[in-house]
Amino acid sequence: MPLIRQAGSIVFRLDSKEPQVLLVTARRNPRNWIFPKGHIEKGETPEEAALRETREEAGIIGDLIAPAGILEYGFLGAKARVEYFLVQFRRETGPPEDGRQRTWCRLEDALERLNYKNNRKLLRKAWKLLTG
Repeated sequence: MPLIRQAGSIVFRLDSKEPQVLLVTARRNPRNWIFPKGHIEKGETPEEAALRETREEAGIIGDLIAPAGILEYGFLGAKARVEYFLVQFRRETGPPEDGRQRTWCRLEDALERLNYKNNRKLLRKAWKLLTG
């Protein structure tokens, strides 16, 4: 089975009373809220891909803080392996690409919006890294 390597970001900002996490709508199904992620291009590190995808899919520039975990799932007869990184929000560059929407959520809201159980589990783990 072919392996699709991807990288993504769990972006947080700390400008309110509690941390907020960034979610974007999926291109294939705009009702799905996900973390920004995408293919690692030739010659790119997973870290570079995660930051590039965050800029493209969410219109957000951030600073890489730490690895956040790896998710694997079946996708169209292949296996996708996504390396996620914890990224701290720095600034917006403009609207997200591909007509996506972005939103900032508190932990509870994000857990409600995320459609996939493995994403919720990953977010809980990342939140522990954030809040100690």
